Parts: sequence; structure tokens; C-alpha cells
Amino acid sequence: MSDADTRADTATADPTGSARLETQVCPGCRAVLVAVPGPASRVPGASASCAALFEVTVRGLREEAAQDVRTAALLQLATDAYAAQHLPDGEPAAAAVLLCLWLERGTDPLRAGELAGRVDDVAPRLPSRPARWTTTVADLAADLDVVDLPALVPSWADAVWADWGPAHPAVRAAADAVLAAGR
Repeated sequence: MSDADTRADTATADPTGSARLETQVCPGCRAVLVAVPGPASRVPGASASCAALFEVTVRGLREEAAQDVRTAALLQLATDAYAAQHLPDGEPAAAAVLLCLWLERGTDPLRAGELAGRVDDVAPRLPSRPARWTTTVADLAADLDVVDLPALVPSWADAVWADWGPAHPAVRAAADAVLAAGR
């Protein structure tokens, strides 16, 4: 049972139906989510509700990643898609570069640790991020009852990458620089 399930089980219903759940808009992906009590998000660029939803959504992948390389690669892809949607203003777009490497350049996501320093060195600081996201972690979580996470994550990552379309030239150049430095 998740923390969210526990809170839902212990919440008292308003018999008049007049109480409204407090919501918050994630500053990164702009998903509107029920606000979760507790400290602010530890994920820069994300609301606490969004970061918590991501953690709950990928928990099974995290638990299995150490035993299965395909699951570890899927978890890395999900982590980078999430990070690309929650890029704080003015920060290098490293997660977008990683998505380019995985999705367009065919690089194995399990090389993330090996490539991290090079990606950080060349990731562009983009003037803006996408104004709208086709798919967010909230959409991913909502679809879990009908589609398995291994099918949803690649589709989500593809959508995030497509949403970065205007920045593709700069991000592709950075990805190519990472690959060239590794040769």
C-alpha cells in the first residue's frame, strides 16, 4: 500500500460534498494534481505531488532494476523523461540530451553514469522549454490500469522528446558532441 493509499484510507469524507481537494500545478510538466501534505519537492522543477506520483509510478521498476538490465534501462529512460519535463529555468538540458542519445542515437540507457560528465559539459542552456507537454507522469499513472509500464515508458519518452522539437538542433548537436568525445 502506498502513502497515497494510506492517506486516502484515513481521510474523512465530507457528507455535504462541499469540501474540495486542494490541487497544485506542477511547475515543470504543468500537471494538475491533488496536493500532498509534507515537505517541498526534492526534485528541482517539480511539485511535491508530481515528484511523489513519479516515485510511486516507477517504484516497481526501482525494485526490479538491480536484477534485470532491461528494467534498469527502462527506469533510466523514465527518469530522464521525467527530468526533461522538470528542467529548472536556466539549467542545462542534460536530460533532453540523454533522451536524444537513447531515442535517436541508439545509445544504451545503462551508459548514463558513464556519459553523465560529458553530457553535463555540453548540454545547452535553452532559452525556453516546451509550453505544453503531450504526456506527463499523471497520464502515465492514469493509464497503468490498462497498459503495462514497460509499454508506457517508451511512448512517454518519445512524446517528451517530440515536445522538445524546437530545441532538437541544439540538443542533437550536444548529443553528437558526447558521442564524439567518447570515441
